[in-house]
Amino acid sequence: MTTRQARAAHRWAVGLAAASLTAFIASAAILLSDGELFPGADLLRFLLGTFFGPLAFALSVTVLLRKSGRLSASGALRSAAAAVPACGLAAVAVASLAVGVEEVDAGAGLGWFGSATLLFFIAAWVFGTLSLMAPLRSVTAGGLPGTVALAAFSALVLGGLLLLAQLFGTLAAAVLLLVALHPGARAHRGAQGTPGAPANPWAAGARPAVGPASEEPRGRGAAAAACLVSAVLGIGCAVFALSGSSWTSLAADATRAMNLGLAAGVLAAIPAVIAAGVVLVPRLGAVMSWAAALLCAGLLLEAAAQLTGSGDPAQWPLTLAAALSAGFALSLSCGRLIPDGRFLRTGTTVLLGFAGVIPGLVLVTAAGFITPLAAAVLFVLLLRGRGKTGGGKPALQPA
Repeated sequence: MTTRQARAAHRWAVGLAAASLTAFIASAAILLSDGELFPGADLLRFLLGTFFGPLAFALSVTVLLRKSGRLSASGALRSAAAAVPACGLAAVAVASLAVGVEEVDAGAGLGWFGSATLLFFIAAWVFGTLSLMAPLRSVTAGGLPGTVALAAFSALVLGGLLLLAQLFGTLAAAVLLLVALHPGARAHRGAQGTPGAPANPWAAGARPAVGPASEEPRGRGAAAAACLVSAVLGIGCAVFALSGSSWTSLAADATRAMNLGLAAGVLAAIPAVIAAGVVLVPRLGAVMSWAAALLCAGLLLEAAAQLTGSGDPAQWPLTLAAALSAGFALSLSCGRLIPDGRFLRTGTTVLLGFAGVIPGLVLVTAAGFITPLAAAVLFVLLLRGRGKTGGGKPALQPA
């Protein structure tokens, strides 16, 4: 592959990965919002999440394998050609299943489309196996029967995850985009060594300057204390959320106790988040301050959502805003993996921020129960790190 062809393949791989991630994000956005109320929005969500997203994902992987030299031109063509009917038939199988379920719920007999789910599924499985044979054969040393068996199993697993697990598809496309962008970073690293060029704090080898050795252990001690506070308060909040209605009059019922306990647990996580930001800033740069601030803002929004109570019209919008804030916090934390270029970095960060809404939603809604364990783990790590970086002082010995 010539240099020109490699550059074109790189652009195609990045573009297809970005298209896949955009399709999954748009599908999730329609699902999580009231977008399905608009005519045709449900069909659009279905096509984006079950056809366009998986297809662009498969094509991007194929182009990356071709660019790396693992796939021949004919192998890449066969893989891409089989991926199109595989994704199309898989989407049809999901639609057939949905129609069949609706017909059963309505008490009517199954029509031809609703009863053909298994046939569509088998056809999609066959084409998916054909699509994966060439890539797997290029990375494994097994014979043809072993490759066919591995391709069949991989097609079944990957197809199920991409089609049925919205979280997996979004995260997989985000990781694929970062992998596709990575080779482009090599073209920019040469410019960083030129005299007078400003240091790039996001580059893979760059490390922000760390202050005096005596300052870091002191900061670690304060951060460890904050994590301990979060862990202790988080345990109490989790206990209240699960059983507060049975031993206190603060909550009228179990639902209200859960809301109050989760709200307090989310607030209890803030000291640990601030502590993590303080510790990570010297290593990953000032951007971690913004990431910590966004995550704290998301936690505050989720606390407000829980305080509104179940069934309140403002609860879900507040939770979505909290998830969006947490998603962009996660996106900023991954910024060092994005190559140079203001437009490229900004666009990728925004795209990853929207992709982070789904893991952010899990993070903020479960923060009340995650806080005790996460804060305790961070507390132990900080204590161990403090002993190792004591700036010449001997590490604390057990009594």
